[in-house]
Amino acid sequence: MREVIGQVLTHTLPDSAADQQARYAQSLRNLVNTNVLWVVVPCPPPTPGARDRRRYANDLRITLAYLREALRLRSLEGPVAVALVLSKIDVLFKDAEEARTSLTDEVLRTSFGPLVHLIEQSPRVSDAVAIPVTAFGFGNAVLREEEEGEGAPPEPADEPFGAEPVWLLREGVSAQPYNLDTLFIWTLLFGLLNQAGHGVLDEDTEPGRICRTLCEDLNTVDPWLLPLTGGIAGGGRQAPGTRSAR
Repeated sequence: MREVIGQVLTHTLPDSAADQQARYAQSLRNLVNTNVLWVVVPCPPPTPGARDRRRYANDLRITLAYLREALRLRSLEGPVAVALVLSKIDVLFKDAEEARTSLTDEVLRTSFGPLVHLIEQSPRVSDAVAIPVTAFGFGNAVLREEEEGEGAPPEPADEPFGAEPVWLLREGVSAQPYNLDTLFIWTLLFGLLNQAGHGVLDEDTEPGRICRTLCEDLNTVDPWLLPLTGGIAGGGRQAPGTRSAR
């Protein structure tokens, strides 16, 4: 499993120092040759203003550019699975029922519009889903108050739409993540499938048995995901014992 939090990729420019350019290239090579890619886009805040909507559109453009490059630079012969992750859904909805009622399949597809189009057109993507998540849990996040006056930090120079809202875990409560188990099990399942190659895995092999277990686990957690292409969407390759998660 591989992770990047953005600083090396985001802040390396054509005129950056040679050692930083080398770190950038090494990080990029490591990231693109993986079996599953996550594309994470945060929900806009409640009652978003024009600047919030522009920031969300800009988030889509940035993640679209990174995903397109990741697919273009991929040197492994096998395809990659992609999870489009809509994070911080708890800032828009009071509970899971309201979120699932509001975020219909069509709304999710529209929310990720250009990313969905890229995935559907790319021969390098084997399987893809959209998965809404919250790490804190519904009702557990509070918006950090912005400081005003002389002691307030300046607006970031590289943020054209101002600082992104910062949500904190409400004091005295424990995080209760929602739908993260779906994201992690799906990642393990399709990472293993892509690592093993195409086709239905033989259930008599260890990878086949693990895939069956992961499929059973995925169905057990009442997963909320929107299949976009491949595996669980039905058609194409399918893991042993897999059925639609919807």
